[in-house]
Amino acid sequence: MATLTRIFALIALPSILMACGTTTGPSPEKTAAQAFYDYLSNPGSPAQAEAFKRVAAEDWQSIGNYSGNNKSRDAFAGQMAGFSKLIPDLDWAVQDMHQDGNTVVVRSRATGTPVAPLFGINGEGRRFDVLTIDIHEFEAGKIARSYHVEDWSGGLRQLTSPAVAKATADAIEGQETMKVVMAFMQAMGSGDMETMMDLMADDMVWQNEGDSAIPWIGPWKGKEQILSFLQTFSTGAKTTLWENEDVSASGDTVSIFGKMKFITTHSNQETDEFTFGLRAKVRDGKVVLWNWLENSYDVSRTYHGK
Repeated sequence: MATLTRIFALIALPSILMACGTTTGPSPEKTAAQAFYDYLSNPGSPAQAEAFKRVAAEDWQSIGNYSGNNKSRDAFAGQMAGFSKLIPDLDWAVQDMHQDGNTVVVRSRATGTPVAPLFGINGEGRRFDVLTIDIHEFEAGKIARSYHVEDWSGGLRQLTSPAVAKATADAIEGQETMKVVMAFMQAMGSGDMETMMDLMADDMVWQNEGDSAIPWIGPWKGKEQILSFLQTFSTGAKTTLWENEDVSASGDTVSIFGKMKFITTHSNQETDEFTFGLRAKVRDGKVVLWNWLENSYDVSRTYHGK
């Protein structure tokens, strides 16, 4: 009897599975979504282009384009036609697909080797491999909208040579370093001690070389010493000219060159106009080095009234 029961179960199993829907193939929505990625992997194929138009509604929109603008079906097809020439080996491989009603979510990877600059980056034969996430919304059996995110930032880093990548990273870091240094300089010029304190690292060093007989010649280390030096300088010198002329930044370092004059209260005399230089370093948004270079001979001469 047990054997007959097992035989009956095996005979009935296909009917039971069909009734539960477990033997059916992908849903129409998933099939349409797969056709979309087949097109992305071969955008130069007229057959794949037609297949895309069959599964995408006439008013379909690509939402989340890297340019910040939505794309119509025809505009998107034009872009992909350009990609077929720019990236002949473009492949958009589906790795996971989930459906919830009329919405299909797809995780995929896009790979390829551009034969010309991509988004302004000349990869020189390098290959990109990026993660992409898409949410496809269906209406009346067709894809009505596709929301997507693609890691082109990571892809462009893969295409960039190490030297260029470092230069780019240094430039980006330099912009943030510049903001900190200029904020510190502005606070110093306006006497905003609270902002200066906030922008100073606890272990900051102020290096100001020259005649050791002058009370504001350093080095000065730490906030307490630097604040003491600033008070001494503010009472010992009155700035009459300070103009920044050349400013550059890379990584954690800012360089500033300009012209300056000031009157020393010790002699009540004014320096000649001289060129100054500044090398400032920033760590974690705080100034850690303020290396000030000036005409130490003229400053010393003026201080002593010679």
